[in-house]
Amino acid sequence: MKCLNDVSYKDCVGKVCKSNLSGNFKIVEYNNKTNVKIQFINTGYEAVVELGNIRKGWVKDRLSPSVYGVGIIGAKYPSRVNGFLTKEYELWSEMLKRCYSDTYQKKYPTYEGCKVSDNFLHYEYFYEWCQNQIGFGIEGFELDKDLLIKGNKVYNESTCVFIHAEINSLLTKCTASRGEHLIGVCWHKRDKVFMATVSKNKGKQEYLGSFKTEIEAFNAYKVAKEDFVKEQAEKWKSQIDKRVYDSLMNYTVEIAD
Repeated sequence: MKCLNDVSYKDCVGKVCKSNLSGNFKIVEYNNKTNVKIQFINTGYEAVVELGNIRKGWVKDRLSPSVYGVGIIGAKYPSRVNGFLTKEYELWSEMLKRCYSDTYQKKYPTYEGCKVSDNFLHYEYFYEWCQNQIGFGIEGFELDKDLLIKGNKVYNESTCVFIHAEINSLLTKCTASRGEHLIGVCWHKRDKVFMATVSKNKGKQEYLGSFKTEIEAFNAYKVAKEDFVKEQAEKWKSQIDKRVYDSLMNYTVEIAD
């Protein structure tokens, strides 16, 4: 591979070099080929790296917004342990991707307009926040941003909670796939009636009946859905944040959903 920085151990100290990832940095100390101290010009971040990686430009400023152009990793916590991404980093980077990746938002347009708070742009802050959250690290639990505040578009410490995937899937709306009618309602062309169904465990559909009007069918869905959400709140009560439990118990289906 062609070197980005033409430096040798003999005269490298004091030279300003380029990084493929994070801008310019200065070599401040050489001890041996695997122990070279550098300092990034823009942030002052210091690191000990290998001379070979300096030549290739394979060094990263952990204080620069390098993840999706906004996320700052910092130097306090690793993003990998034994070669595997940490749970905290996976959650953090996926959150940033949903908010700041044009490619992702084209595929999932419901995330258009979403953003991350200033605190959550810092991996160190997010890492420490995770440690104090009920449900974090438990198999099957996911990060949620809009249960506490319906329609919320901002990821921050007051809106985000961890909920089990079973609850999360229950609250997910498939607007694009349900057609022109109100949520939970479809038109039965042969019998000329409105049918109501509700999705329960693992996406299984439960038939609620046939109705003359769309609003009657919707009301049947609304009652069944709200009752089932409350059942799930009781089922998971011992494992979820009290804020999650309260939100589920107060969950309402709106006609505009």
